[in-house]
Amino acid sequence: MAMTSSVSKHSRLRNLSVALTVVGLVIGGEYFFRHYVLFWLPVFGTLVVNDMLSLFLVYLLLSVGVGSLMHVNWQLELAGILRSLREGLASWNFTLWVLALVLSVWALSIVDQLLWGNFEIPMLVSSYRNSTVWLARQASILKVMSLILVNGLFVPIAEEYLWRGLIQVHLIRILPIPLSIGLTAVLFSLKHVLVDASLGRFLALIAFGVICGVVAQRNSWRRSAALHMVVNTIATVLGLILSQV
Repeated sequence: MAMTSSVSKHSRLRNLSVALTVVGLVIGGEYFFRHYVLFWLPVFGTLVVNDMLSLFLVYLLLSVGVGSLMHVNWQLELAGILRSLREGLASWNFTLWVLALVLSVWALSIVDQLLWGNFEIPMLVSSYRNSTVWLARQASILKVMSLILVNGLFVPIAEEYLWRGLIQVHLIRILPIPLSIGLTAVLFSLKHVLVDASLGRFLALIAFGVICGVVAQRNSWRRSAALHMVVNTIATVLGLILSQV
């Protein structure tokens, strides 16, 4: 009995350690790349492109690095995401999740702005700036391509694997499911708060995380990745269109 209790305690500590380690790697990694590596690279047309490039690099490293430790077969996982995306786009249930996500984020974004939109958080940023500019004439097309490919398609896959595929899964092994989903969502939102140095999307991203967490728990992180991709791509395209108006 004592041995069983010891093993159970060891298992809980291991799952908690894995979850917190991944949280730390994601927050620390994204902060470092987006506030330091971003400025060390030559400017590819515009800093927006550099931002997307830094996001791509950090999440590529995290996904490949952590995935290799977890023995992830990315060929099979990507095939599963594409299958989930095809099935989702043909499903009314998936459409309802997309609408719920868009509406909740939109409504809570307004609340966030009213509550603490002007609240400023200190940010540490590299003092070095690489003055080299490449592909200046292609800045506009590079901006559009990088935002859609990285923010719309790539980052959702990496984030859902790390947050809903790893962190949430390991928390569920030691905590009740609703608490695990909620805690993962709060940590997911706090990551954005720290990296963006802003509370402007705090509640909206908690709602985002909860909805993706529920979808992942009911199906798999591949389905939540498909949902995340659709919403991010729509938001990115609309943002690009509105910025030109």
